[in-house]
Amino acid sequence: MSELRTNRIVPRDGLPSGSSGGIIQMKQTVKTDTFSKNSSSWADITGMSVSITPTRADSKVFVMVDIKIGTDHGDSDFNIKIVRGSTDVYIGDTDGSRRSSSMGTPSYGMPSNTSDGQYYLKQVSLMYLDSPSTTSATTYKLQIINVGGRTNFVNRTGNDTNSQVYPRTASSITVMEVSG
Repeated sequence: MSELRTNRIVPRDGLPSGSSGGIIQMKQTVKTDTFSKNSSSWADITGMSVSITPTRADSKVFVMVDIKIGTDHGDSDFNIKIVRGSTDVYIGDTDGSRRSSSMGTPSYGMPSNTSDGQYYLKQVSLMYLDSPSTTSATTYKLQIINVGGRTNFVNRTGNDTNSQVYPRTASSITVMEVSG
């Protein structure tokens, strides 16, 4: 005779009723190619978006970003923001002429205010727990802006000479549905 004993059966879509914090699903996009942008208006970073369809309207979505940014000069400024659909999320408050963003560097934000900045690659990590309140497909993406007249790059340095000393990296955006 067979016997099956258990303390608890956890449903497929998360934790038992009354509990929260269970991981229901994960989605990830990895960007291995490069991107460049010189723009004084917000622009999508090609290949840095991921879609998820929450199974429950009360679920949270945990967004994790790992991106590497290069520039053509040390006096470059850039800002990055997380966008859900067409809605900015995880940005700072508006204050005067300051730009609301998820992350940014002012002019001279790279290691020096000289052309040495072209040899530097800055790693940016962002984490945010969002409440999209939907069971529809939802896309999270990254946007970048630069108003200093410099060019920013993703997954490469500004100086991209064909040599082993110049890296090519990968970046990612990951989302996890978390039971509410």
